[in-house]
Amino acid sequence: MAVIISASRRTDIPRYYAEFFSERRSAGQVEFRNAFGGMGSVSLRDEDVLAYLFWTRLAQPFASNLQALRDDGIPYAFQYTITGYDTDLEPYTPGVSTAIDDFQRLSAQLPDPACIQWRYDPIVISGTCHRAWHEANFSAMARQLQGATRVVNVSVVEPYLKAIRRVDDPTVQFRPLDPKKHRAAAKRHPGLPQAGPAATAGLLEELNAIAAAHGMQMRTCCNPELSLPASQCCSLELFTPYGDSLQTRLGELPKAPTRESCRCLRSVDIGMDNTCVAGCRYCYVVTSHETAVKNLRRHDPKGSMLRPDL
Repeated sequence: MAVIISASRRTDIPRYYAEFFSERRSAGQVEFRNAFGGMGSVSLRDEDVLAYLFWTRLAQPFASNLQALRDDGIPYAFQYTITGYDTDLEPYTPGVSTAIDDFQRLSAQLPDPACIQWRYDPIVISGTCHRAWHEANFSAMARQLQGATRVVNVSVVEPYLKAIRRVDDPTVQFRPLDPKKHRAAAKRHPGLPQAGPAATAGLLEELNAIAAAHGMQMRTCCNPELSLPASQCCSLELFTPYGDSLQTRLGELPKAPTRESCRCLRSVDIGMDNTCVAGCRYCYVVTSHETAVKNLRRHDPKGSMLRPDL
């Protein structure tokens, strides 16, 4: 059965692994390790791929791959993150102007702005990134992205142990601790500052109004406690402009949540943990920046999977 290929929730393949993707697509198959260490593989032959969903902060290095997909008539869509935090949180992410130019260029190449969604995600509330900062930051970006997308997805930074350790800022307010989902964090950091619905309501109301003023609907990713529509990051909607035939085939796919409250359609993610070198402090799929850099140096673009087997 043909599938959606997700590339990738766990790393930035368009930014860092363009040659690898090209090689794997030519080979017709890619291997990966899932989050639990098990091996997996999936066909990348055109007849076995319904569509690609790319997740990135900078797609410019991926331009030749996108041209090849367009030439071959293979549908693709984007979840594109631009947050605008300083280097204390995002030391190696593209500058905002670079990312916005890239986003606009991508949008123009797609059949419709519905095929690309902006991720202002995660929302980090801290002594530096307070309500007024977020309102100004978000407004400036929304103004420039008007017409290039119709959806912006948000969530509050998750209190995973890796994120808490790497953020190392006592003023950061995390999503409220869930005793089941965040068991380890709840045990080790019971006094962790938390951004509950009451603390975020005013900010989200203002960001939502800003988004609407610029032709976007704001949605929340896996944060059902927030008073906004729920997002579906891998959805029929992203691929609607590609026509009814694809919609019919995608409509046969079941929902396959990747975590609690996720509404995404089933996809196969070909990324691997500890392979993104953007250095975002709040990231929970990277143990340390040094580990990710080491893996990137060991990466073989002609290999069968992103990270060398352990």
